[in-house]
Amino acid sequence: MITIITPTFNREVLVQSTIRSIQQQTYTDWELIIVDDGSTDNTEHVLKSYLTDSRIRYIRKSNSGQADSLNTGAAQAKGEFITFLDSDDEAYPNWLQTVAAGIKEDTGILCVGAIRKFPDGSRVQEGMNVFHFFGQTFFLKFTCGSLFIRRSLFEVVRGYDASLKSNIQTDLGYRLLVHLRESKMNAVVINEYLVQINIHQGERIRTNWKRRREGGIQFIEKHYGFIYEHDKKEIANIYSVIAHSSYKLRQRQESVKYLFKAIRHNPVRWINYMRMVKYALL
Repeated sequence: MITIITPTFNREVLVQSTIRSIQQQTYTDWELIIVDDGSTDNTEHVLKSYLTDSRIRYIRKSNSGQADSLNTGAAQAKGEFITFLDSDDEAYPNWLQTVAAGIKEDTGILCVGAIRKFPDGSRVQEGMNVFHFFGQTFFLKFTCGSLFIRRSLFEVVRGYDASLKSNIQTDLGYRLLVHLRESKMNAVVINEYLVQINIHQGERIRTNWKRRREGGIQFIEKHYGFIYEHDKKEIANIYSVIAHSSYKLRQRQESVKYLFKAIRHNPVRWINYMRMVKYALL
């Protein structure tokens, strides 16, 4: 069995498309756990009709954020593998079938590609991201819907860090990589685009600049030593995101400060010098 965990908050319309995409899977040995993070709209009412499907469970709790909702769902999971699918995204019909066929006895995590769909109907394919750790190059993707985790492994790394304001997926991914190396389990990559990330005008972490800034600072403080040892350029990328988020919040002094940090860790990335002018003057 594969367990899908979907956290939701005030998405009474969007979450229904997510549920239907799971019900349309060609692979049928799954369970869906919907964790309602204290919605104040009609979510609970509209979901009642879907609960006639015995594979779907609904958990309602007080509002405590996405990471805590994901952990809550995982604690109730029965599947050998778990994955997380946001309540505004959709899975293509062969999502689970393709994943199940790729799982081996020593598989710890499995990653698939995604397609980002924009409001104008255009689509962009998102393949694996590059990570440089332990003297190796890994091509993996830690985003919701793309990452499948052996449930026992998720429990060993103690799930998501609910104290982080953002970057919870990458934080989990880093800890999974460390444990994979120690346990001799492997990562499987399937270079197919099997989930759809729907971009819309509603709230998303990607456009919540305050949370992205605070979460970025938390993340770099937590993992600075680990990243510095393996991939200094990634530190520069994280500082660049913090700088951009600060700029969006009209905190020019802070944006320039973090951009200086980015340049210090990767001085050959010329675009940061152009950003320096923009953040300081425009």
